[in-house]
Amino acid sequence: MHMKATYNLAIGIVLKELQNERRVDREKLATALEISDAEITLIENGEQRMTAGELIVMLTTLELAWEDFMQRLQNKMPEAEAKIR
Repeated sequence: MHMKATYNLAIGIVLKELQNERRVDREKLATALEISDAEITLIENGEQRMTAGELIVMLTTLELAWEDFMQRLQNKMPEAEAKIR
């Protein structure tokens, strides 16, 4: 469970980072993912998991290749791990 929680939080951290870097409006992203702004916040905080479909839509919307996403995710794992402890 701990590893899954760490990945969920790392995905949220990457999502927030990408929104800021690419200046993607939260409302636009929520609409693309077919979720609410509040649900994006839950994902960013690791409190809600993304579905596979949401992850694919996120990568498409933010124009990010799977390999780049995985690299970012691995880079954020230590930060996520520290926050979960």
